Amino acid sequence: MAFLSSPPLGFSEAVGMLNALPQGLLAEMSQDVIAFLQYQSGFINTAQHEMSIQKIAPSISTPINAQSCINALTFIFRSAATEKSSAEAFAKQLKNSPLFSESSAAVLRQVWETEGPSLVALPKTALSVGELVSMDWKLGVAMSSNGCKALNVPYVTLQLKVMESPGEVKVHSIELSLKQFQNFAAQLKDMSNALETV
Repeated sequence: MAFLSSPPLGFSEAVGMLNALPQGLLAEMSQDVIAFLQYQSGFINTAQHEMSIQKIAPSISTPINAQSCINALTFIFRSAATEKSSAEAFAKQLKNSPLFSESSAAVLRQVWETEGPSLVALPKTALSVGELVSMDWKLGVAMSSNGCKALNVPYVTLQLKVMESPGEVKVHSIELSLKQFQNFAAQLKDMSNALETV
């Protein structure tokens, strides 16, 4: 199965943005994504990449969203690693895809040739995203703390059950301030609206 055969929604637009990036910036972004997938980095600094795009490529007529580019690169490298794609098979898929420009395909191919084997060597579960099984929440109020006797600050605790692999469900708990929870709820509503229009 080809790793580019079932791309996520918005993938072709994101690849269009990747094609517009200078090769050095695309290579840097790709290296950050690889480091993230190899658990060498806990996050990818999207804001830094946004600034680099504005600084290095201000003349690009197409607006470029760094997060979309990072999402596309993550999909490409994660899918190729999951399928244990060789350097030749990776290059062939990029070449056969009408989405990639020659220059961006060359950068991605070079990154995969050097970093791909280490990603392919990772266990398959290390590359999986997991499936959200359920989400529970509860509202609480912090009454006091060591530094304040009358704190009275509301918070929300989320409990996410995620299926990491078949038969293995892990529970993750997150505590959010009321403002953070409202932002999270608004983002969920936006995602729901976007899915309804598809």
